[in-house]
Amino acid sequence: MIVSKNINLIEKSFQPILILLHITGLESLPHNRFSEKNCYRNFVLKSLQYLFRILQSVAVISRIISSTLLFDNKLHMVLFILALLQIIVNLQTRKSRKQIYLVLKTLRTCTQKLHCFQEGRKFQTSIFAYFVITFGLCFVYIISYFYSSEGQVFKKHIMLSQYASQEVKQFFIFVPDILMITSPLLSALLFVSLTGYYGFVCFYAKFLFNRIEEKIKDLRKDCSCMSIIHTYVELTTVLESLDEFFSFSAFIIVLSSLAGLFYVNFGIHLNCVADVLHFLTAEIGFSIFVCMVILPASTANSALLDAKEAIYSLPGKVPQHYYDLEVLIRSDCMRDVSLTLWKIYKIDQSLILSALGTLMTYGMLLATMGNAVKSNPPQA
Repeated sequence: MIVSKNINLIEKSFQPILILLHITGLESLPHNRFSEKNCYRNFVLKSLQYLFRILQSVAVISRIISSTLLFDNKLHMVLFILALLQIIVNLQTRKSRKQIYLVLKTLRTCTQKLHCFQEGRKFQTSIFAYFVITFGLCFVYIISYFYSSEGQVFKKHIMLSQYASQEVKQFFIFVPDILMITSPLLSALLFVSLTGYYGFVCFYAKFLFNRIEEKIKDLRKDCSCMSIIHTYVELTTVLESLDEFFSFSAFIIVLSSLAGLFYVNFGIHLNCVADVLHFLTAEIGFSIFVCMVILPASTANSALLDAKEAIYSLPGKVPQHYYDLEVLIRSDCMRDVSLTLWKIYKIDQSLILSALGTLMTYGMLLATMGNAVKSNPPQA
């Protein structure tokens, strides 16, 4: 009874993430949750799914209108491309909807085999705090927009557009306000759910890999270690599933967040120095998304390598089963598994430094160009 309660605690910890993924169309909750006694919950979730689709449609239409009116503005074209990539990520991850819950079931099985339930409550608190912080930043960003000068600058660019008549531009003058509500909210719903799932699954896998390493270090010669090897193999399948179905999503999240950081810092430097709160919340939010992909994945990769080395040492620790362990390890544990960005770049902690270095380099370059333009304005 206690074991079952602890296992349910693991599922309960990820419940907010599963609900949010379900709302964004990934159908991540098991169907037995929607029995007749839960028909009210089913109705609420279905309604939220429809609202999300409406929000997505309004955001896309508004982005198309703004990009058409500001066709010669490269910045808005980049934002339009990033918005399309977000939709592609949402559609692509829908293919992996079955894997979302299966990964958690595998983690529950590994937790039961390793007898380590004490971390479940900590993950529940961490996930709740992550939701509060990220959505809090999103709402602060939206509210602070109406007290910033960004909206006036956006509307001014639309009114100066050469691609529509004055009547059409006057009709679409409300588009910036719609975009600044729908776009951050849509990004938050997509990115908070995906980064939350990806990041906390990686953290949980890292914790279990560390547990395997500890068990092997404390292993006695007369103990059976077959279950440890089987648990290790199951955990590697978790990372393989994450890399197979979420590596592209992780790549787009990192790319979009870095582009957002660049846009925010560029806007602070050239346009809206006084709008500190508005841009600061965006900068913190984008930084959190980058860190929630890179840091958990890099720690999971590192923990996997440490556990793999410990697994390789098992035949020497249990010499009476040396041959059997060698055969099992060579057949099941020799695969190189790691989390990557779109199967191109293995994620490690140095990636954060590389990304920050790239942002600083391009930032200083554009700042220098901007200062040069200000000091040498074009002659009439």
